[in-house]
This record gives sequence, structure tokens and C-alpha cells, in this order.
Amino acid sequence: MKLAKKVVVGVIASFLVFQSIGMQSGSAATVEQYPVSSGVKYKENREVINGYDQSIKVLEVNLQDQYTKLDLSVPKIGTISGTTAQAKYVHRDGNRVVGAVNGSFFDTKTRLPMYLIAQNDILVNSGIVASGRDQYVNEPIAFGIDASKKAQIDYFDLDLAAAHNGTTMEITSMNKVRTENNLILYTPDYMGGYTNSNQYGMEVIFTGASKNKDLKFGDKITGTVSAIRPYNTNTNTQIPADGFVLSAHGTENLQFVKQMKIGDQVEVSINIDDKWKGAQYILASGPRLVDNGNVSLSIDPKSQRALERAPRTAIAVDRTLTKVFMVTVDGRAEGYSKGMNLTEFAQYLVKLGAYKALNLDGGGSTTMLARKYGNDMASLINKPSDGWERAVHTSLQAISTAPTGTASMFDVGLSSSSVTVGDSITVSLKYVLDQFYNPLTKDSSKLKLSSTLGTFEGTTLKTKTPGEGVIVASYGNLTKEIPIKVTIEESPFSDVPSTSKYYPQIKYLFDRDIIAGYPDGTYRPATTLKRLDAALLLVRALKLDTTNVRDVDFLDVPKEYRFYKEIAAITNAGIINGKEGGTLFDPNSPLTRAEMAAILQRAFKLQASGEMPFTDVPEASFAYNAILSLYANDITKGYGTEYRPNGSVDRVQYALFLYRAVTKQQ
Repeated sequence: MKLAKKVVVGVIASFLVFQSIGMQSGSAATVEQYPVSSGVKYKENREVINGYDQSIKVLEVNLQDQYTKLDLSVPKIGTISGTTAQAKYVHRDGNRVVGAVNGSFFDTKTRLPMYLIAQNDILVNSGIVASGRDQYVNEPIAFGIDASKKAQIDYFDLDLAAAHNGTTMEITSMNKVRTENNLILYTPDYMGGYTNSNQYGMEVIFTGASKNKDLKFGDKITGTVSAIRPYNTNTNTQIPADGFVLSAHGTENLQFVKQMKIGDQVEVSINIDDKWKGAQYILASGPRLVDNGNVSLSIDPKSQRALERAPRTAIAVDRTLTKVFMVTVDGRAEGYSKGMNLTEFAQYLVKLGAYKALNLDGGGSTTMLARKYGNDMASLINKPSDGWERAVHTSLQAISTAPTGTASMFDVGLSSSSVTVGDSITVSLKYVLDQFYNPLTKDSSKLKLSSTLGTFEGTTLKTKTPGEGVIVASYGNLTKEIPIKVTIEESPFSDVPSTSKYYPQIKYLFDRDIIAGYPDGTYRPATTLKRLDAALLLVRALKLDTTNVRDVDFLDVPKEYRFYKEIAAITNAGIINGKEGGTLFDPNSPLTRAEMAAILQRAFKLQASGEMPFTDVPEASFAYNAILSLYANDITKGYGTEYRPNGSVDRVQYALFLYRAVTKQQ
């Protein structure tokens, strides 16, 4: 008997990380690929196809792997949920969802699946087959895992029929909204237990059914007519808990049920062709995209639905029927992924290696999950066109049944892989995986690190040697090398290389416009510091105003002097005083270490405390309190027990003292 009546439908009511990488038309690049379990691989390709950017994601499932299976998730009829939510519902140790795509079409108003669904020979949903080559599902084609555990994409012949007094009539579908020329079988599982059909039909109510739930292929169930709802009656028919209802529309169907009388018995048979019996599941969808390794659309390729450029989802099998491809292409996102028409999609699947391929629900429903390293369950990995994941009725799930194994691989993250000498690189343990790519608990105490370009303090590498090298990371008996590059920073001064002991402090002050070098690009660190130099550096460090200054009357600093305003500003601030009773500033006089202490104390308001540690600084010294304040604030340590107050200060010494004083205030 031919499957189910074809139903004329209008528009099928269903919800059908990177910037553009500037590829040329026809070009392709693999963005990411890795195994997500022992039998499942993930891959994303970016391609330009017919002038449009496309992001195509593929899960390749090896059914021959002992720890891999491909399951169908079917929430309760009439309910929908996201592919991620469906994965979470079944995910557990020994049944880890490592990948998934959305399934077939559903009616967005009733939330009922539109096409055949069966699991372990139980008919979950009989569905319809549309008429018209412009419809997605106009032929009875399904994907499933058969009794031999091989993947199939093939025709099916569903046989639903009712027999009464020697007459047999084909049942159009089960638990569906009754439309024109339909004979629908309703069971108590349908929509709250009522048929909810209009008055333009006749309904026969049966009780005492031999079976009315978990109907299996090969079942023949009987029921006795207990009531009849006549044509043109508005009563909402309740489906008996121990029975079923036949709802008829159309001349032949009405004539069939009109022969039934109270007390009559009717037999309902449910069957499918032998190649699908014993299948783990069957999921009908469409159109067919590939057959025998060639593009073969079961929809008119020139129809509006086929020509639409949209997000797409498909399921495909290779010639051996042991490898399954779960494929999505994102869409409606300019510069990232435009989406494909069905011919382009079929052509891509052939290129991928598909022997047969079937279209699934697409558009905003297109969803793919894939497990990322370090995660236990798969997560959303494509970019749904709505900006979020839509709820759907079914999903196909790649499942790993592998047990938790032993540590077989790990990875670390670096705060940077290219630094300059003296910089630090921090290493973090990203994940630890077993031989089946399942995540294991991370134990940072097992992570051992070394490098020839520096020394480790905990997990932080202090770089000391320039060059290209590696960080050697070990976790238990696992080892890996991570390339790093340590360069010599280009110094602003030719005579202060970045490897210099005092380079960081000098560079710090240079970056903040506190110190500057000479016109020839040198800093001259050993040059004795003059009083003028000290004044200029402090003006910059303290950001003193040099535009509105009170005049100073130094005989050796006339108003025409180049640095008059700076000297006036530092004097106005009471930081550097004049000499010879205030008549001279003496800008070119070398600065002593005692004078340096005095001006730094005034500039940064340093407080003295404790006992003087230096034997060469008498309490009567004008700089006694200032030197003690430098020591108390860790700005100077002196030379053992000596401070050498009368010694001169060179440019590098002053830079160090100034750096410590400036950073002390932060």
C-alpha cells in the first residue's frame, strides 16, 4: 500500500567569531578543525562561493568507532526546545553529547512535527508528504540508523490503514490537524486529549482499544465504536483514555466512516517497508539534495524555496553508510556568511564526500553544537541568523559513550608569546584531556615549567635572554613545547641598552617626559648632575606651572636665560633655594648627595623616622633629616654604613632616586 496521502499545503509553517577575511571568489580556508571525541571531528571552512562569503561547519561522525553513536532527540510531542537544551537533557557520563544539529521541520503554531518520526519501531509521528515540486518535503525520504547500525537516507513506505466490514481505507496521518481530504487517527497523546477539529468533518469515537500508545510497526489495534460526532457539528471531541478517534473529511473518507455504527469494531494497522524495520530511528525531511554521489534535488531547483539564499542544515552519508556528515552554513550575515541556495548546498555536500544527503530545517533554526577542548558537553558554535538559538522539535546528537580515561593531552595559555627582555610571561593551564578528549580535573601542582630564555617564579617566566626559544611544559608524563620570542627592546638612548640594569627606571621616566637625552641620542648616565639638571627634572616630575611664575632675583639667571621660568617655578615652590644669601642659583654647579636629599624631601614631602643608619651624616648636618627621610622611604640604601653626603650625583643615580620617589607617591 502506498505510504500516506499527499497533502496539498501552502507555505510550510516552520522556522526554517569572525569578520570577513577578504577571500577571493572561489577561495577556501579552514578556520578551525579538531577531533571532539574518538569518533567525531569538527571543522569550519570559510569559502567564497559564487561571490558570497560562506561559513560552513561540519561534524564528521564515524559510526564504526566503538564509542560513538548518533541519536535522535524527540521532546514530548507538542513541545519544542533549543538544540542545546535537548543536549543537556540527555548528557551524562557515558553518554556525552559532543555535537548536534537541529532536526526536521515543525509547525510553529501547534509545535507539532510535520513529518515522519519513529524510534525503535515505535511510530512517534506519522507526518505528511506535501504535493507540489515547490515544497520541501514532496517525497517520502528519511534519514535514520537501520537495524544493522548503518546510516540510511532513503525512501520509506508508511502504511496506516483502517479496516471496517471488509473495507480498508488509507489513514492520511496520525495526531495532526485535519485538513482537506484527510482521514486522521487521534490518540490520547494529542494536544491535551481533544481533536480540536472544525465542524467540516465527521468523527468516530472508539473505546476499549487493544492498544492506543507506543504504536509500533506491525501493530494491528482494534477498537469499538462508542460515539459519533456528525458532520457540521462544533463539539470538540474528547479522545477516550482507552480508545482513539477517526476524523474524516472528503467524499471517500466520509463515505467510509458513515458505514460505522455504535458497537462496530474497527481495526487499525501500522506498518512500514522492511528496510526500515528495526531501525533505531527514522526522521523524515527534505528535499533530498544528493543521491549516488551526485546533486539530485527532489524539489524544483528553480522554485522560490530552492533559490532562496538562507542558512541551511543537512545530514549526509558516505558510500559505506558508516560515516555521517552533519553540516550547517550560516546565513543572512553580510561579510561573514550569506547563506546558500539548495543547489549550491548540494554541490558543496558532493564536494565534501556525500553519497546521499537530505536537507533539514534551516533558516533561523539552523543550529550546530560542537564540544570545545576543556568542556564536557558540546556548545553552540555557529551563529544563528536571529542572533540567538531557536527552539526546535527534534535534533540529531553525536554522542560519545567512552568512559573517563587517563590524562593524554593538555594545553597551556600564555599571557604573551613575544616580549622584550625583562618582561614576564605568565603560563596558565587551559585543559587536560583523556584519550577520548573528555576533560579531566586540572591539577596545577602537576604543571612543571622551564625555559632557556629566563627563569620561572611559579608560573611566571622572568625573561633574561633574547632569542627565539620555547617554554617546556610538563604535566605528569606529558610534555609539550610552546614557542616564544624574546627581543631586545629598542632603547631611546644609544648608551643605555634595554639590557642595562637601570634601563626600566630610566625608560619609565623617559616615557613620562621627565627625563630627556642629548641631541646626539645619548643619555650619558655617568655624567655629573648639575643643579640646573635637577631643577628641570623635578619641574617635569611635579608638573609645575612654568607659565605664571613670580620673578626671582638671581644674579646668574637673567630673565633672558633659557631656563629662567623653570628655575623660577622650582624656586617659587620652595624646593631649590639660592646660594650666597639667595643672590645666586649657580645652575652649573654639581649637585651633592646631601643637596639631592634635601630637594627630594621638599619636592615629595617625605617624612623622616627611625634612627640614622649612616655614620658619616652628623646630626648637625643641614641634610640630616632629609637623608633620614630617603632611608625611611626606601629611596636610598647608601654605601653600607655610609651615605657620602658630599659626593657628587651622576645622571643615573639621580634617575634611580627620582624614580623611587615618583613611584612612591602612586
